[in-house]
Amino acid sequence: QIAVLFYFCISTLQRHFFFIVFISDQNNTTIKAEPGENVILTCKDPDQGKITIAEWKRTDLGTEYVLLYKDNQLDPGAQHPSYRDRVDLLCNQLRKGDVSLILKNTTTNDSGTYECRIDTEKHVGELISTISLQVCFLPGQTRG
Repeated sequence: QIAVLFYFCISTLQRHFFFIVFISDQNNTTIKAEPGENVILTCKDPDQGKITIAEWKRTDLGTEYVLLYKDNQLDPGAQHPSYRDRVDLLCNQLRKGDVSLILKNTTTNDSGTYECRIDTEKHVGELISTISLQVCFLPGQTRG
């Protein structure tokens, strides 16, 4: 994640106003991993609202999901088979607006661009996070 801190000072009629703005960029993040590692792909509602639907997709998989959360549960019916039993949400974080994805036992086939979209009271299908995952062997590493 990229974090930027801005500090503004506005002086009007002998009154000083200070504004501090924190911007956290969840978009266009790149994560590198080795095969077999577990990774966390971050997705947090900036308003920390109650999430009714969370969709994790990989842009090259078509209509199937990496993970779909709706009706207060995970929906494995729409999930791409290669992600079954390998993905989950962070425990007890959903109520805080956090639908970060845990991807277990990564393989080189997991490399790609992942998108997280959410539905809340304020957002419908809003793209919250775009992450490029690169899973590759390090030089000299055996491909057991």
